Amino acid sequence: MQRIATATALSVPAFRRVWAGATVSAAGDSASWVALVALALGSAHASLPVLVVLYTAPVAVGGLAAGWALDRFDRRRLMILDSAFRSAAFASIPLAALFGGLGAGQLYTVAAVYGLLKMIGLAGFPALIPSLVSGTQIDQANALEGVTFGLASLAGAGLAGVAVATIGPAPVVVFDAASYLVMALSLWSVHHLSSPARRLRLPRTPTPGTAGFRMVLRLAATNPVLRDTTIMFALFNIGEGALLVFLPHRAVGLGLGSGGYGYLVAATTAGQLLAAVLLARRTWRASLRASITVAQIAAGLVVLLLVIHSIVVTVVALVALGMCAAPMTAWAQSLRMRLVPPGAHGRLFALLRTTMQATPPAGAGVAALTLAHGTLVTVVAIAVAMGLPAVVLAHDLMSAATDADTTARPGNDRAPVAGPATPPERGYP
Repeated sequence: MQRIATATALSVPAFRRVWAGATVSAAGDSASWVALVALALGSAHASLPVLVVLYTAPVAVGGLAAGWALDRFDRRRLMILDSAFRSAAFASIPLAALFGGLGAGQLYTVAAVYGLLKMIGLAGFPALIPSLVSGTQIDQANALEGVTFGLASLAGAGLAGVAVATIGPAPVVVFDAASYLVMALSLWSVHHLSSPARRLRLPRTPTPGTAGFRMVLRLAATNPVLRDTTIMFALFNIGEGALLVFLPHRAVGLGLGSGGYGYLVAATTAGQLLAAVLLARRTWRASLRASITVAQIAAGLVVLLLVIHSIVVTVVALVALGMCAAPMTAWAQSLRMRLVPPGAHGRLFALLRTTMQATPPAGAGVAALTLAHGTLVTVVAIAVAMGLPAVVLAHDLMSAATDADTTARPGNDRAPVAGPATPPERGYP
């Protein structure tokens, strides 16, 4: 790695505003999830596995619709509407709690709304990145998106753990509702995007064959880089889904109190933030495909440390897991941006992230089944889901003929694009 001598992505006002809004919004999501878990285990008497499934599973339906909409309509305006609607949905929880009417059904409904609309923001932000920064800043901007989730989760989960233990979970959900409004305002403030954004604007009547998912589906299925990383991450997320159920039980077992789950989530995201900050400050010169493979295998091995019932070992393992997970996302995102034309980025990120986000519910089921047989079985299942796919697919991924993992150099405003596997840009704005 070497230091970046050129202007950073944060020096671009439009990117800086959207990034700041996304960070606050992600912090709200991280905090409200800790609060929802506390409410489910407390006054609302909801089932935690059911809550996890409803919080994650609807993305399989909403994700594809979000991808189509992000490439069909103005991405900025769509994300503003999404933020406003989800703000109202989460605000309903503290209002119901205030009047004594909060029950499991409302928690389930809000969780499902979140999952259904999740991909608008999750795919919308990376789809906006090429319109906000230059080609030489894309890798750094992708790393900064990782900083967004790392910083947000660290602050959100950590503070939520303290808040839940002191003032209760309902005020934490109020913060999440407000954070969506911050995101909406940050997007609203970006009135005029850069010239790349104008090139990305889609007409009301798209060119035939460009509005659907057929081209993106075909490319995702046939391009080894897109196919293998998607499979690897989807199975990795099964492990993460199991962790969503496992960690609250581990926090209780360690005697960390009602805010303990938030502290453990904060440990994971501290590692994510550390790794993302390092990537944002330096240019990564190693092969991105090799780096992703090594990081995912390392993540699977690190998880095995959770077999040891110790606060120190648990925190160290979760920090290390975060340091492996965050770079994987940034590296894969850079590869994808170079393999697919910008006009299809909404569908690309929605399709791939929907596929990957649809698997945590399976992880929740794995945890529910294996916890009955003890910690060892659950931890081994998580480690296998996270690390084994990278071992199996390593040869296919590394032998793929592409130069897409070449890092953009200063002075080259256009990131490298793969050759034969890349569809022509004709028909895309």
